[in-house]
Amino acid sequence: MVFGKNKDVLVHRWYPFVEGYSKEFIEEILKELPYTPQCAMEPFCGSGTTPVELQNHDIRCYSFEVSPFMFLLAKVKLERNYDESTLKNYRNKVSEKLAKPIADIRSVETVPFGDRVVRKDGLRKWNFHDSSLDGILDIRHAIRTVVDDERYKSLFTIALASIILQASNVFRNGKCLSYKKGWEKKIIKRDEVHNLFLNQLDTVILEDVRILASQQTAVQNVDICYYGDVRQSIEIVPDNTLDLIITSPPYLNSRDYTDIYMLELRTLQLVSGHDDLQRLRKSTIRSHVQVKYSEVKPIANPRLIKCLSDMTQSDTKRWNPDIFNMICGYFEDMKQLFTAFSKKMRKGGIVYFNVANSAYFGVEVPVDYIISDIAEDCGFVVKEIRKARDIKTSPQQSRLLGKKLRESVIVMEK
Repeated sequence: MVFGKNKDVLVHRWYPFVEGYSKEFIEEILKELPYTPQCAMEPFCGSGTTPVELQNHDIRCYSFEVSPFMFLLAKVKLERNYDESTLKNYRNKVSEKLAKPIADIRSVETVPFGDRVVRKDGLRKWNFHDSSLDGILDIRHAIRTVVDDERYKSLFTIALASIILQASNVFRNGKCLSYKKGWEKKIIKRDEVHNLFLNQLDTVILEDVRILASQQTAVQNVDICYYGDVRQSIEIVPDNTLDLIITSPPYLNSRDYTDIYMLELRTLQLVSGHDDLQRLRKSTIRSHVQVKYSEVKPIANPRLIKCLSDMTQSDTKRWNPDIFNMICGYFEDMKQLFTAFSKKMRKGGIVYFNVANSAYFGVEVPVDYIISDIAEDCGFVVKEIRKARDIKTSPQQSRLLGKKLRESVIVMEK
């Protein structure tokens, strides 16, 4: 249930994704299915593990992703029409461009928006040293001006994305970005950033493209990978079509994935400003409190009602007044999803739904049980709730609960 197992796997190693599951999770599901699926869906595509692996088995898979960065990553990994000689040609042209960088690169490439991107008067911390950011802008400019095939432009952009954190002053730390130890003195030179990028092309992507040339598949899931909120876009899928859904939606843990991948979104110009960022946040599943929503009434589920009641009676300090609304919104979103799933799946279709329980104000929210109730109300039969592993919660919730939380895979049949 961890993406880390994919770090050395063909295509998946193109970008060091943190969240998600490994290709083995998909492989084990396919082994235990009582039938060979013809058409599947991944409503929360993320880095594309599900549609990529199903494509490798010649299984059609509709997929949806609301983050422009994750959508780009998934599309690049799903693409199979790369050519080694074309890749080398573009690589060499980019290298030649980087060998003679524009002295004032910021005159032709926009600095990513944000108050802490580079050093300014009055700042104690900033995301990039000047030399690192200029090296990244050099690469972005070379890709934009030299690579004229959109497939390779996207591929090179993901290669750039894969080194952004390495060239920055921060690292991913759970729900946020934190500053590296001793970052103030770890200054990466401009040409060193260029070399990181070229090395990623030469030692990872080029090698994989050679292998892909000998592994062409009959199915091209890149053509049915869609950018947008699945709650609105799912109507693209014909009714009574799906015989398999595999997914892991955002967990109810107040983690905003927009924040976690903020550097990529900004540096690659996938969001243009704060208003654009807010629109993206509002289009995600309601699993965080980064934006305010109108008041949501809880769905009619006894387990959920009890949780909310227990939280109301808790004397634990509320760190955010929007937590209750987030919880109610999350399960309303789940109800909307399973209502749609029921229309899109054929009789006998199977769903594998990976979720994790949560805790707020010392009260555990049994997310897997509540989603199972919702699914059964929508016409599914829950066959099994498999415990995948125990996961840690915050130190405060851990002290109040005295235990870890359960991550599960709900297996259900239409």
